Amino acid sequence: MVVFWKLKGISFHGILLDNMMYPGNQKYKSLLSKMIADGLKDGVIKPIQVQVFSKTEIEKAFRYMASGKHVGKIIIKIQEKDKPLDEPIVAYRRYYCLRNKSYIILGGLGGFGLELTDWLIFRGARNVVLISRTGMKNGYQRMKVRLWKSYGVNVLIIKDIDVADPKDCEYLLQTVERKAPVDAIFNLGAVLKDSVLKNQTAETFTESFQSKARATQTLDKLSRKICSQLRHFVICSQLRHFVVFSSSACGRGYAGQTNYGMANSIMERVCEKRAEEGLPGLAIQWGLVGDVGIIADMQENDGKELITDRLGLLQQTISCCLDELNKFLIQTRPVVSSMVVAKKKAISSGFNSLIKTVANILEIKDMKLVSQNSCLAELGMDSIIAVEIKQTLEQKFDIFLTAQEIRNLTFAKLNKM
Repeated sequence: MVVFWKLKGISFHGILLDNMMYPGNQKYKSLLSKMIADGLKDGVIKPIQVQVFSKTEIEKAFRYMASGKHVGKIIIKIQEKDKPLDEPIVAYRRYYCLRNKSYIILGGLGGFGLELTDWLIFRGARNVVLISRTGMKNGYQRMKVRLWKSYGVNVLIIKDIDVADPKDCEYLLQTVERKAPVDAIFNLGAVLKDSVLKNQTAETFTESFQSKARATQTLDKLSRKICSQLRHFVICSQLRHFVVFSSSACGRGYAGQTNYGMANSIMERVCEKRAEEGLPGLAIQWGLVGDVGIIADMQENDGKELITDRLGLLQQTISCCLDELNKFLIQTRPVVSSMVVAKKKAISSGFNSLIKTVANILEIKDMKLVSQNSCLAELGMDSIIAVEIKQTLEQKFDIFLTAQEIRNLTFAKLNKM
């Protein structure tokens, strides 16, 4: 095929190089190889235009690609030319589960527990044990369990068991150990009995302590005792992680949660003691997780979103928690925390500050040139900028929108917020 460009006297020849690669065309292969080599040497053939970014500029590279201004290829340079190929590359550490070990999750059928179990399975866990006071109660729980089993995961659900009771706890550890050595224990148990201090009773403290402080103390004591006495069948002898989920109610303190805060504090002291003795122990103070768990259940039951400003925190997502969990499990501190601290709004901020903030993210300098009814997506918002806008609205203005709402957002709608 020959196409002539009459005005400039240029002709284009279309060549199907695939036909030259068939068996028996060795002559043409050699000729083509020689022509390409000679062309590169003489400068007739020039490499495609590229834009190179370093391995620390990945976000910048994606933004450049999303702008649609590039010509040619975008390349991420992982290693310098003068470096040997076998030189170690700096990378983020990642937590992985062991396929031949067991993972015990107390409160595993709750909102956070289901997400944690899912996370562990995607990190390689193939033996999970979920402890629940009531067992499966809804279709979502059953669906998740069926899905995990379809992956080849062994899912054991144990209900009507009090881990704070030494006999029940020993039964649990022995049952799990027979199937696969325990690699990690996660205590997500929580019972809220909120009341101002003068109305608290011994019973409300006992109920809050049972699933957290007492269960943690019993697990700590029994795992030490059994491991030290059994020589050939050792329960939890290969335990890597002893993890309890604490709360910001302990680290910051909330009105009406003296008992809950104290229960979390006891768990943290247990983990600190274990760490001092060279045993695995980790307590995580989570903030206000808004999309699953206790906060989400309270919002669903009340039919409205909880206002958390008075607590000094913003709601955080479960995906944020799991990202932080990966970091926590590969470090050595016994007590850590993850929460989104609310920033105080300036009194004079108003709508203009909100619009100005979004405009700055979109790099819009003159609002007069922008239609108030144009979607942000039409104004140059890509997926990365959308995430940045979403996080900014949540952290600075306490405005929570879904990804779809962000895509359909306009400056006219921002004016009404």
